[in-house]
Order: sequence, then structure tokens, then C-alpha cells
Amino acid sequence: GRITFPMMAAYHASKYAVEALSDGLRNELLPLGIDVVLIEPGPIQTEFTTRMNEAAEPYKTVDSLYASVYPRAAAVEQRAMSLATGPEPVSRAIRRAVESRRPRARYVAPFSTSVLLRFMQLLPTRVSDAVMRALCGLTAKRVGRQASGAIASAGGRSPAAAVSRAAA
Repeated sequence: GRITFPMMAAYHASKYAVEALSDGLRNELLPLGIDVVLIEPGPIQTEFTTRMNEAAEPYKTVDSLYASVYPRAAAVEQRAMSLATGPEPVSRAIRRAVESRRPRARYVAPFSTSVLLRFMQLLPTRVSDAVMRALCGLTAKRVGRQASGAIASAGGRSPAAAVSRAAA
């Protein structure tokens, strides 16, 4: 995982886990002559986005702190998926890895994704975070409106503070 989009942290966490597993196995298995290669696909045309949105729909309630963000995040997601390719670039990356005598540790497909990754790496983390928040409409003004209502209904305490106290 190299880029984490807002509102998709759980999904991205699973991708980071696959990356860590691949990195560890690559080092553990190389002494046995086994190459472990990570294929990093960018947006690929599949039914994943539709299924993910359908599964998340029951949680997108009007009283959510992020109710005003959901439509904007969906629009950004649609824009990204409009640039998605078919599975062919990923198939080519797999083929290159399999046929290579000394495969690279990572293959990014399609090429446009590698350009985006390089650009994002040039930005300081705070800047790339701000870009992501701006794209999805995650501003203090938008989320703050919802949060003030949630704080009022929590008896004046922020929901995060209530959770922190409950966990202690």
C-alpha cells in the first residue's frame, strides 16, 4: 500500500498487510530459491467498487459525522474508476515477473499508476494528506457541523473522548 484514500482505511489496511507479508516472505524464501513478487495494480475495472459501495450503504446514515463527505468521496471514486483499465496491464506484469530470470520485487500496473505513485512520493505526507482530504471534502467545516451535533448529543463530550475514556 502506498496511497490510502479517505473513507477506505479498512480496505487499504488489508492491502498493507499483503505488502508486509510479501516483503517478509521474499526475504524468508529467497534462500530456498523462491522469488516472491508483489504486483501492485492501480484502478482496474471490476465489480469491486460496486460491491464495496453496496456493503457500506447501510452505514452511510444522515447522522454520521461523515454524512456530508460521502457524496464527494463517491464522486472522486467514480472519477478514479473512469480512468480504470481492464485486467490486461496486470496480466502483462504477472507475465513479466514469471518469465524474468531475476524478477523485480514489485511491479506496478498500469504505467499511469506508477506515475501517480512517484508524484505522491515527492509530496510531504502532510501535503498529500491535505490533497486527499480536499478531494473528498474532509474539511473541519463539513465534518465539524456533524461533530457539533454528535458532541451535543453525547452530553457535551466529544465522541472520541468518550471512546478514549471507555477504553481506559
